[in-house]
Amino acid sequence: MPQIVDLTGAIARKTFAKKPRFRLGLVGTLVVSNFAWLILFGVAVFSLIGVTRFSAALSKSYLEEKWSSLQNRLAQRKELEERDLRIARLIASQSSDTTDILGLATRISKILDSANGRQRRFLENAIPEAMLIQTTTQIPASAVLAMAIFESGYGNSLLAKDYNNFFGMKAFDTWSGPRALNMPTRDSGVDTTADFRAYPTLAAGFQGYSQFLMANERYHKYVGEKSGVKFVSGILASGYCPDTDYLPHIRDIIQKHGLDQLDAALETIVDNKESVAKSLPATETSAGAH
Repeated sequence: MPQIVDLTGAIARKTFAKKPRFRLGLVGTLVVSNFAWLILFGVAVFSLIGVTRFSAALSKSYLEEKWSSLQNRLAQRKELEERDLRIARLIASQSSDTTDILGLATRISKILDSANGRQRRFLENAIPEAMLIQTTTQIPASAVLAMAIFESGYGNSLLAKDYNNFFGMKAFDTWSGPRALNMPTRDSGVDTTADFRAYPTLAAGFQGYSQFLMANERYHKYVGEKSGVKFVSGILASGYCPDTDYLPHIRDIIQKHGLDQLDAALETIVDNKESVAKSLPATETSAGAH
């Protein structure tokens, strides 16, 4: 039979002691709380300094951006005003007939309205130069503009942006002016490099183009052609460029912007000016020549 042992007395005599809890006390509590407040204050100060510096930098960047944007807008406005003034002067120089001037101005406005953004800005720059070329050399303005647009992508090619060469004119041995060296190009479908002509300004680039055409006798028979498409077709047939897609692109560009209307308006002004000159007495004509 199992023996029963009574442990009640032993358990009663066992003492159970609890470990006392740690207490900071008044001094400890004050030290810890003050230390915590110092940490929070330091974090707040550093955060405030960081936010202040960031805000100052952001404000400075914002103000600089706004100032730069304002300067750019003012420069663009001034540039547009100068372009408009050049166009107005060029129109006025062609004829004293108000009807002719208004007609030409209307056509120029329609051409500009056919484009926007970068394309419009290019046309604003290029139209006066093309008009000047037609009135001085009888190369159609539509051909000048369409070739410049096709060759340079509305002035966006590297040759156009950096060297004012809007017509892809290479610098052969006969060229003594500045050069754009080792520019990538394609000859007969083969990737290669070549030297191209470089000009200081857009106006010089356009004048260089007209001088190039006038200096080559093989293109002379097409000077005076009334149609820009026919002019380009003629010089292509004379060896200007072997690209079979060249003429269709020129035709599409002229049609897109209505450039042939510019040719017709300029031709009308020149014809009217010549008619007026012929109708004047010889003494008045001679006096006007001086």
